[in-house]
Amino acid sequence: MNTETANAKSDEEQIRELISKWAAALEARDVDGLTASYDPNVVLFDAIPPYKTVGVESIREVWTQCLPHFPKQFTSEHRDITIHVSGDTAFAFCLHNIATDEADHPASQTWLRVTVGYRRIDCAWKVVHEHVSIPFNPLNNQVWHIKDPDTLDMPDYSQACGEGGAE
Repeated sequence: MNTETANAKSDEEQIRELISKWAAALEARDVDGLTASYDPNVVLFDAIPPYKTVGVESIREVWTQCLPHFPKQFTSEHRDITIHVSGDTAFAFCLHNIATDEADHPASQTWLRVTVGYRRIDCAWKVVHEHVSIPFNPLNNQVWHIKDPDTLDMPDYSQACGEGGAE
């Protein structure tokens, strides 16, 4: 294994550890832990309003307002984590879910799509951009819930223009 490949693997392991620590902090409702690896000028495009949050302190405030509405007991699940590293830049993408026994709790109704951009700053990986999203059905402008990430379902687009597709 060449040095560049060894470093990339080490970097990937570091980023996986950051993701794991973030999940543990979420489960603990630990705002300091949730934002520990964020650059002070991080930008968040979240699935919930506002559409853009700039700066770690603003993100801390969003979490402080949001966490009381999470289920009493839950686990933070990530799956299909993919990480790409090149020099001092990396990005990761995955699916994230809040798993709880509260079947009707709004926080656990769908998997979220997450993409995180990292920069190595002073020898440590820092989150500089995070994007969390939920797909929507363009036929009715409603959220398209990801109930089963193993099923790539989609709306019947032929319904948009009547039978047979575009007119």
